[in-house]
Amino acid sequence: MLMIFRRRRYTIFLFLLILVLILYICSRKPRKPKYGRFAGLQNETLLPNSARVPIYHTNCISILNQMKLPVPFLIIDIDFLKMLDKNYCKWSSDEVLKVAVNSKYSPINYSNSKLDIIFYENDSAKDYLDLKSEVRRLIPKKFQTHWVENIEIPTNIKQFTEFWKRSKFIDCLKLEVPRDKSYVFMPAEPAVEELAQLRDELIEFDMYPFLNGGTFLGWYRECSIIPHTTDMDLSVFAKDYNPIYVELLHSYWNPSSFEVWRMLGMVEDSFEITIQTKKWFEYPIDLFLMYEGIENGKLTHHWVGGIATDGTKYKFTYPIYDPWCAADLHGHIFWVSCNPLEKILAEYGEDWKKDHLSSEYRWNYSQKNVQTNGKYTAEQMKMLYRKATIGFRAVHRALNSFISRIPIL
Repeated sequence: MLMIFRRRRYTIFLFLLILVLILYICSRKPRKPKYGRFAGLQNETLLPNSARVPIYHTNCISILNQMKLPVPFLIIDIDFLKMLDKNYCKWSSDEVLKVAVNSKYSPINYSNSKLDIIFYENDSAKDYLDLKSEVRRLIPKKFQTHWVENIEIPTNIKQFTEFWKRSKFIDCLKLEVPRDKSYVFMPAEPAVEELAQLRDELIEFDMYPFLNGGTFLGWYRECSIIPHTTDMDLSVFAKDYNPIYVELLHSYWNPSSFEVWRMLGMVEDSFEITIQTKKWFEYPIDLFLMYEGIENGKLTHHWVGGIATDGTKYKFTYPIYDPWCAADLHGHIFWVSCNPLEKILAEYGEDWKKDHLSSEYRWNYSQKNVQTNGKYTAEQMKMLYRKATIGFRAVHRALNSFISRIPIL
């Protein structure tokens, strides 16, 4: 009897030891490769190494020295920034330079005929700067800068130019939509927080996502996420797609906050990725590539694809897409079409103001802009419809997530 008890005790001890080892292995920070395209990532983040502060040509320094203000200011003049990027500045004495000054300095009187001053608000509760020019503009806060005395200059000028190109503010309607408010599948603020986090990661890889589908409708119609929706939708233009980001998400040492749950289609045809956080199926995000529709050599429309499990392909067609405007969604900046009603009417028709339950909505025929677009064979689908497998690391994350939600007595 004593021997049986000891054997059971040792078996239990061995089982617990193996379980501890598995959890330890799963929780270890994986070693990063010494070489390769991701070796430069720092501190388990997607942020690049600190940019090298440029050394400007003397003619650029001379022009900068003429810009005198008693307070710090940011250069936002795209033409001049492009000159700085080439490190050769030609700026005539009669040209005026656009700069931005924090609105907390606005009571001070400035006199500098060479500067066109725009004040901006920097609200700590929002992730963008709000420029109060004749045309209101929003730009993300997250961009690297460096200083020449009290002059702040964007370091990544190409990225800042992309931000500026998409900065014209457009507002949502904030309509009151009659619905059962007791059912909320996706709480807006935490969901949008994760959507903004994915936006930032995509930007780091030179992809500039914009709202699409139901997420776009929810923003425009009610300035929020549709509460009964089961996922969120972003698009990037196919020509801007950077496969390195998806490779990163698939890597074992993935430092991103996200991972790929499934991938559909080919990059050149109907490509879609469902991305989820590592918090275990919290708020899935569908990222679609948007393609150019060319007829007789001219761009006539844009489209995104969808693929059913039987291989049927669907095509969702829009008027020429123009995601060059900036919107606020629960304090976060997102890029949207500058003609939202045109795109929404094309997809949802005249009843777009009415609420349609997600449980009754069919992704492949409820929209007005959908049509079939061919079919993949069963053999092709084995390669083009890929779902992630659940491994030890995923189980470990789920366990941690579950334990963290248990209230402490």
